[in-house]
Amino acid sequence: MKLQIDLDGKTYTLEVEIENGQIRYSVEGSEGDASVVETMPGVFSVLVGDRSFLVSLGPGEAGGSDFEVWPNGEQRHAISLADLRDRSSRRAQGLGHGPVEVRAQMPGKVIKVLAAPGANVEAGDGLVVVEAMKMQNEMKAPKSGRVVRIHVKEGATVAAGEPLVVVE
Repeated sequence: MKLQIDLDGKTYTLEVEIENGQIRYSVEGSEGDASVVETMPGVFSVLVGDRSFLVSLGPGEAGGSDFEVWPNGEQRHAISLADLRDRSSRRAQGLGHGPVEVRAQMPGKVIKVLAAPGANVEAGDGLVVVEAMKMQNEMKAPKSGRVVRIHVKEGATVAAGEPLVVVE
């Protein structure tokens, strides 16, 4: 998974692989193994290489950040996360007119259908939740419009590239 992280106004690309509970990361040319355990709500024990951190996580302030983090009780940092696979509203502006199919990114199981046929959606609104490799992925509307067709039902198994929803 690739994430764009905005930390105190600087942007980084973080690549994360999770396999059998092991986390492998790569950011700005640095890579290694990490472990994250939630010790209480909003507080995480993070082990990166041989360094340990206690990280508190809270909602961001009006400055536009998604979260605030403060490692080891020190200075707070504003942080925003975005999945680089996500079709955000910024990219959706160039999609033009006509129907757009939202397809499964990988094989999985449909956990929840979030939209109904005929519903009006905004770019970035959740449409369908698909579970793949024990992770739930929310498929989002690539543009603002109306849901004209839903190809799947909750509990259905889908293949990579299979159409899920059409937004017009």
